[in-house]
Amino acid sequence: MGLFDKLAKAITTPAEKANYNALLSAAGISIPNLGCSLENGVLIITGTVPDGPTAEAAIAALRKAPGVIEIKNYLEVEDLSSKRIMMKVITKSSNLNIRKGPGTNYEIVGKAAHHSTVQLLKKMYNGWYFIRSEQGVEGFCSTDYLQYL
Repeated sequence: MGLFDKLAKAITTPAEKANYNALLSAAGISIPNLGCSLENGVLIITGTVPDGPTAEAAIAALRKAPGVIEIKNYLEVEDLSSKRIMMKVITKSSNLNIRKGPGTNYEIVGKAAHHSTVQLLKKMYNGWYFIRSEQGVEGFCSTDYLQYL
């Protein structure tokens, strides 16, 4: 059972989800595919948002939910693959690591050469982009090393 399967089962009542949606609605935010799980004060949230500021506003609103001590954010920004947004790798001199997940603790699945071009597929909330390299490798890269063309 994967993380998202566990998350779906963790929402115990429709009222819980309605309360989270009410908090978001009061803040002017709609996340139609919102997933929430509260365990030991940690609220795990999933869903798709149009941009980073919306994700930030959603987290701020959900921090007000009863019993929430910490939020683990797994929100994704909408799929951008059809927009063909290209970016340049701007590392100082080395290759850019492409990782399995959005963080340095995830395994490296490939590399993009210094000054090469990659395609932006998704903007993740936490300073990571999901990209595709010129060689077709897909994974996560830090936004610190990418520049829009």
